[in-house]
Amino acid sequence: MAAGLPTEPVRPKSRAGVYLIGLLVVLNLAFSGYLLFCGKQEANEFAQDVVRDVQIVSRAVEESKDAQGRYPASLNAVLDRLPEASRDMVRSGVVRYHTDEDRTTFEVTVPLGPRGQDTSKP
Repeated sequence: MAAGLPTEPVRPKSRAGVYLIGLLVVLNLAFSGYLLFCGKQEANEFAQDVVRDVQIVSRAVEESKDAQGRYPASLNAVLDRLPEASRDMVRSGVVRYHTDEDRTTFEVTVPLGPRGQDTSKP
């Protein structure tokens, strides 16, 4: 045995201290659960808003084909047709638009990462 270590079980000096620590642990767990639950709800609402905005932008792009059937080169052509919330998502970079060189296909994307930053690029 190492010198200075107790050989008998250590008993708490105060039962009140044990109860206080137990109470604080329970309160901490309850508060953590509450924060986790509320955080999930807010994240879920944000995700629903983003999906809705992607659908709105995609529909506006589809409806904005030119006579040759090409999609707009950028979203500037459809911004005035979008609701304000969708415009804000586009302007902030949360919703992004890409089209191929011939403008025959397009994609509306949402980068997954902190604050809409594209995490695929270093």
